[in-house]
Amino acid sequence: MSVEPLASAPRSGAALRAQPPHRSFPSAASAARQRVAAWLRTFALAATTAAVLSACGGGNGSSGGNAGPAAPAPDAPIAAAPDGGTPDTPSSLTPRTLVIDLDGATYGAVQAGIAAGTLPHLAKLQVRPAYSGGVVGTPSQQPTLDTPGWATLLTGTWASRHEVLSEAPKQGLHAASMFQMTRAKSTGLNGAAVATTGLAQLLASDHEAGFLDALTDCSQDATATDCVTRQAAQWIAGDYSTVLAQYRAAKVAALDHGLASTQYAGTLAGLDQAVGALLAATAQRGASRWLVIVTGNHGLSANSQDDGLPLLPESSTFIGLNQPANIGTQGIGAALPQTLADLYAFPSIADVAPTVLGYLDALPPAASYALDGGRLLGAQPVSQLTATVAANNSSDANVVLTWVAPPAGAITVLRDGQVIAALPAGTGSYTDNQLSQVLSAEGTYQMNYGVQAGDGADAAARATLSPPVSYRPPVPLAASLTSGLVSYYPFSATLPPVDAMAHSSMAPAAADLPAAAGLVVPGPLPGTHGLLIDTNFVTTAGLEGYRLTPAEGFDIAKGTAPQFTLGFWFKTPTCISKNNGTIISNKSYVSGGNAGVAVGMFSGSSSTLCGIAFNIGSGGGVRADGPTSPYTQITLNRWVYIAFSVDGVAKTMNMVVFDPVTGTTNRVATGKSTGSVDLSKLSPYPQWGIGDDGTGTFLMNKCGYAPPYYAGRCTVAPTYQEHFGDLAMWNRVLTDAELQSIFLSNKPLSTLLAN
Repeated sequence: MSVEPLASAPRSGAALRAQPPHRSFPSAASAARQRVAAWLRTFALAATTAAVLSACGGGNGSSGGNAGPAAPAPDAPIAAAPDGGTPDTPSSLTPRTLVIDLDGATYGAVQAGIAAGTLPHLAKLQVRPAYSGGVVGTPSQQPTLDTPGWATLLTGTWASRHEVLSEAPKQGLHAASMFQMTRAKSTGLNGAAVATTGLAQLLASDHEAGFLDALTDCSQDATATDCVTRQAAQWIAGDYSTVLAQYRAAKVAALDHGLASTQYAGTLAGLDQAVGALLAATAQRGASRWLVIVTGNHGLSANSQDDGLPLLPESSTFIGLNQPANIGTQGIGAALPQTLADLYAFPSIADVAPTVLGYLDALPPAASYALDGGRLLGAQPVSQLTATVAANNSSDANVVLTWVAPPAGAITVLRDGQVIAALPAGTGSYTDNQLSQVLSAEGTYQMNYGVQAGDGADAAARATLSPPVSYRPPVPLAASLTSGLVSYYPFSATLPPVDAMAHSSMAPAAADLPAAAGLVVPGPLPGTHGLLIDTNFVTTAGLEGYRLTPAEGFDIAKGTAPQFTLGFWFKTPTCISKNNGTIISNKSYVSGGNAGVAVGMFSGSSSTLCGIAFNIGSGGGVRADGPTSPYTQITLNRWVYIAFSVDGVAKTMNMVVFDPVTGTTNRVATGKSTGSVDLSKLSPYPQWGIGDDGTGTFLMNKCGYAPPYYAGRCTVAPTYQEHFGDLAMWNRVLTDAELQSIFLSNKPLSTLLAN
């Protein structure tokens, strides 16, 4: 009699819900210990029964099947060899992997619990600090939120590759997951038991494609933690080679009660018991050697908030291994670093997937290696691999690579899969100054660089994407751009954004708007940040987006004959399918005939394009618009610079769009008449909506709804995401030469202010 694996079809959390009524126990931790003990007694009984039936000639004809020795008591040490198998583990045993994600479990809390003896099972692992969110100011930077973190854990890449940048629902991975890569190598069955619907949605495409054999969403189960543990334990006892168990209880406790609360500590203790149950299940699984990895995805803010900012507390997490890492004891039990730069010396959550793949012999070769992470077992890769661009915007542009080399192994550098350098062991940098030999046209490019340490079976690789590399003659930023500059938002690593000219303020449209409605993202220029506006998040009053509120006397649209220019970098990952969205506006953009100014977004002419247009109005249906047949087309998920100006004296409008990838300038409108619009009525509201209109309730207003409102309620006006960078307002019309200097210099306006 053997323990049978589950069928490949997913089982719902509800199917696992039937169980005897619970008694009241003194604490969640003690309740968890008793449930774990019950599960372990069940596994031990199955193992004993299998042994008896086998001795009597019964069972399914196998000799012992999958049954193993009886499990130890929950608080007893789990006997395991250093390689993750049972104490007598021959090298021929089947490698299997278990990844446990404890969302909301911070490194500090785990270390404190280990020291206090309340986390005995996590204490058996090698726990060290790790970082999430990529490296600030590089293409790898991503919000420190659950969904981007899950995407990184699954793919071994940052958002620059997997393209998951927010908590928006039903997102898809744009990089191969570890389940897809293990399936390509036929390593065995893959299963994921998750406590969050968002992760189940992220994994849905893998499940539908057959890469993930079983997916159980326990989010609706009354005891989601127990549901995840039971399901994962059954797969471990079966024939699954890769098992993912994701828990959310710690995150809920932290957000509801705070990191310093007894509720949070008790929840962590209960999760430790769940970890213990899964460790015990791996020890029982015969003919196998298990790699177990435990992580916390990302950290929380100092006041226990999930704000997604690229700061030290939010970027700090941990990785626990049941086997010695290839970096030895480095970092085990280390104090939490005090700076992000120090944190980056430790592993990252991007190292989890490559570690799993390496253990299962499923890593891609160096020529096709496109993972930002590196393996933590076996051959040691380079660490802290970074790429920076020098002499950009010229024919001399080059990419400077730096890394920390392992103690041994010659270094091989690859660009887009081609070997470009062979370096001695211990080398820690290389400058790729031969780009002109492979790039034949002007434009902006991004290369995948791989650095391999060692050769053959001792080789280990890591990759990184270069920042955008632009090849064009250098153009200086026009010094005159500081003249008439009224408001300027360079955007930084913190929110809310700050006007460098101190003439306005910017903040969420409402104080109770979720933090995910506005996030810090990588900016359009090297080393800069941007602001992501996500209208999937809205208050019950219908408020969404951010507001820019000019101080008295600094509203550029006020006056009888205002002259002004709006200029900003813009990007949208997806286009709206119908109707229109707002990019920036100080009017009620339900109708272009209302008073005020707007730049809007419209459906594109193809699946890779999106339309934009400008509009002014003075009320009563009187309006003037930019080209609408067709709308001006921009490429999705690519930064462009948009400049819109009104000359109230000449009664003309101008709009220019610059695409740095193609190097083209689209003069959408030059000297277009403002028509019958009364230019003294262009400032109807005291604020400009960023990613929304002047009301702050654009989507709700499109359907004429009243509160309470929720995202998606107005079906004729879809939600959208928009990225902004280097946003500026001038009280004059910029010249074409000034705009060209912005486009081609590849520098933010802040470089002028610094001088």
